[in-house]
Formats: sequence, C-alpha cells, structure tokens
Amino acid sequence: MSRNASSFKYLWTTVFNNNGDFSKVPDKVRKTPIKCYVKESSPYFLVTDDFFYVPCYFTKKAADSVKNLADLRGRVIVINDWSLELAKVKSEDVFTSYGGVELKLIVNSLTAKAGDSISLNRHPANIYRDAEVKTCISHFIWNAQNVQNAAHLTQTRRNAVASQHRTPRTP
Repeated sequence: MSRNASSFKYLWTTVFNNNGDFSKVPDKVRKTPIKCYVKESSPYFLVTDDFFYVPCYFTKKAADSVKNLADLRGRVIVINDWSLELAKVKSEDVFTSYGGVELKLIVNSLTAKAGDSISLNRHPANIYRDAEVKTCISHFIWNAQNVQNAAHLTQTRRNAVASQHRTPRTP
C-alpha cells in the first residue's frame, strides 16, 4: 500500500465488498506480512497502520512465541501469518465492531522488530468509525438480510404451490 492509504481499510473494505469472503482478497495481499505499530496491548491488543487501529486475536502458537504480549506496546511488529474472520457480536459490548459485525485479524505468527521505533504521523482512529467502512458493513448486512429474505420468500412460494396441488380430503 502507498504511504497515503490505509492497509487495514483496504483489507476491511475488500472483505465486506465481497460479501465477507476472505478468499476474495488477492493472494499477493494475503501472503504479505503486515508491519504495524502496537498502539495498545492491554486490555485490548490494538495495532495501527498509522491511519486506523484494529484489534488482534492471537492463536496459542502466536501468543506462545512472545514472552509477554504486553511488552510489545509502542513497538513495531511484523505479522507474518494472518487471516481475517467474521464474527457476529453485540456492538454495544464490542467497540471494535459495527452493526453487530466484527472482522477479526487473526495472528498466527509474528515477529517483534528489535530497535524499530517509529513516530506516528497522525492519531489513528477506530476503523469501525470510518464512514466508508461503515457503509461497506451496512451494505454487507443489507445483502445478507436480502438473501435470507429471498430464501424465505422462495420457500413460502414453494409451500403455497405445493398446497395448491394437494387434493382435498373428503370425509
């Protein structure tokens, strides 16, 4: 990604614009390590690309590879192996979500960069408060509801047609 664009925003909008399908993220991007700054390590582990922050969720293997995750606060890390996972959540309880949906950054492997210090150019924002990301999520939810409604309507029509073709019983 260029210096003037958010890597996280690209990932989030790509996934939501493709109906939550992580496999639609280009292979080259999925295989690229993510270099980011650890904004906060407790109670939430938040990383930033200098534009937006997102929470990380660690596999046991990734968590065990670091002595103490809390010590990474204020440092640069490289997430070597990662994936994205959709979760249904209560947005009133999970501040890193919108519309009951959270896209989780799952960390399978990471490396802490020794001596790498950076200064952030701006104050990063919660990615779920960005207007474009919120619009993508709203559209994703709307599409999911319409697919569900269409399936229900189709089943209702099938039931109605089937009941018309039944022969009435006579006593």
